[in-house]
Amino acid sequence: MADKATANISASILSDLNKGSMSGNINYEPNSGDYWIYKEIIIDASSGALLQAGIEYQGAIRADGTELTTATGDFVKWIAIKHTGTTNGTTSTLEGVVVSLAALADGDYNEVEGIFIDSGDIWVGKLPATTLNTIGAGTVTVTNGTPTAVGTGDVLVQVAAIITDAG
Repeated sequence: MADKATANISASILSDLNKGSMSGNINYEPNSGDYWIYKEIIIDASSGALLQAGIEYQGAIRADGTELTTATGDFVKWIAIKHTGTTNGTTSTLEGVVVSLAALADGDYNEVEGIFIDSGDIWVGKLPATTLNTIGAGTVTVTNGTPTAVGTGDVLVQVAAIITDAG
């Protein structure tokens, strides 16, 4: 199927004790009721939902001719998040982003359920039962590759996702 999502990931292990590599795929084949979205989103320090309700699905039209859009109860099945390394597409930033699968609370840079995405990084994952309204995001200050405080600025991310319409 041409609509499937495919990510190929490899990691080099550079420890002096254990040199090697790992690689694999994160693939998802859409089912009936699954739709694509692609969105560029500016995330700021005041954490909130990564994806809002009302985003138009790519090419999904209702019988009445209107666009089908996301709702808070829709299920995110596959998602890729790319930190562009910028605040707005042109201005560089070294701030990172923490994405939470448990509705991130404001300023929670050390979120237990958090996924840290540093400047220029990409994260891809398959989610079993995560709804649109439970994925939060906020910016973080990064020191020596680790989130150390609530962010002070904006970060532009690119998000591609396959979402099951719960509608």
